[in-house]
Amino acid sequence: MRRDTYVAGAAVLGLLLVSPAGFAQQNGNGNFVCEPPKRPYDPYPRGILPRDLEPELDRVRREVGFIFDQALAEMRALPPLTRTSNPPTIHGSGYAAVRTLGKLMNFDENMSPFRNEACASCHMPYAAYSGPIPSVNLTMVAY
Repeated sequence: MRRDTYVAGAAVLGLLLVSPAGFAQQNGNGNFVCEPPKRPYDPYPRGILPRDLEPELDRVRREVGFIFDQALAEMRALPPLTRTSNPPTIHGSGYAAVRTLGKLMNFDENMSPFRNEACASCHMPYAAYSGPIPSVNLTMVAY
């Protein structure tokens, strides 16, 4: 009985030690790599998405990149922040700094898991934070 318990424990311990190394992928530096799936997930039924979807996606990507570059320029143009009082508050350019930070976070593509999509790709301010592609928003599966 006792030997069976040791064998079962050793088997579980072996699985716990070996399984992460067997399933995870590492690059040459020893870091774990997260790769996109081979076939992209498509929740839409056939024929519901418009044929001009790729040019629209490219337009949105260019727009997101342009606005992100604008936000970077705004950030670099900000004067140094002035913190005063207790609790600390930002005076002078504080409002502009917070607004610019929000803009940077919404339009930064590096925040997505595969570093290829910004939050604004699906939540554009001029579309009331819904999708920026009108033909997709008109479908019955749009949010």
